[in-house]
Amino acid sequence: MRWAIPITALLVAAAACSSGHRSATRVGISEKGRIGPLRMERSSRANVIAFLGRPDAERRGSEFGGPPFRALGYECSRSHKDDAFPQLETSRGRSGPSCRTVFWINERTGTLGDFYTTSRRYSESHGVRIGMKTAEAEHLLGQRVFVGCEASIPLGKLPLTIAFSGGAPRKTHPSSALHLIGGHVYAFVLHGLYSDVGIFDCL
Repeated sequence: MRWAIPITALLVAAAACSSGHRSATRVGISEKGRIGPLRMERSSRANVIAFLGRPDAERRGSEFGGPPFRALGYECSRSHKDDAFPQLETSRGRSGPSCRTVFWINERTGTLGDFYTTSRRYSESHGVRIGMKTAEAEHLLGQRVFVGCEASIPLGKLPLTIAFSGGAPRKTHPSSALHLIGGHVYAFVLHGLYSDVGIFDCL
C-alpha cells in the first residue's frame, strides 16, 4: 500500500499497547460510510471510543498542509508488521506503533475523516473479508480487480476502497488494463467527502 508520509507530528498521547478495547466485537463496513454504528463525516472521537473502547495508541498530526487530525489506533504493536499502518513519528522523531485499524478524526470538523483496517474482525456488507481470495471477492462484488497505483476495487460515493495484495497483473484484451490474477483482500479504506485528512495518495 502507498500512503502519504506524515510531515508534522504535533503531540503524542499514546496509550499502552496492551489492548483495553472490545477485541471480540465483529464490525460490518459499508460503501455508505458505516463502520458498525459509526458513520464517516458524523462520528466523533468520543463515538469511536464509546464503541471500541480506549485506543492502543493515539496521535495528533497533519498531512502536507491539510487539516489537523487525531489518529486512534487499535490492534497495535511496537514492532513493524506488513499488514499494519505505521503510526506517526513523535515530535522527537521516534517511530510510533503500527496498528491494524486506524480512525482519523478531522479536528476542524470534529468528525471521522478517514479509516483503515487490515483486521479480520471487519467485513464488508457484500460478505468480502480480509484474507479472502481475489476471485471470490470479485464474484461477490460483481467487479474485477484492476492494477494501477494499487490493486483495488472502489465502491460507493465516499468511497470505500477494497485493497488487494499478492497475485500478478495480466493484460485484459483488447484493452491494455491490467487485471489482478490471484492474491487476496488485505485492507479496507474509507474516506470522508469533506473531512478527509489526506492520508492516502492511492487508495
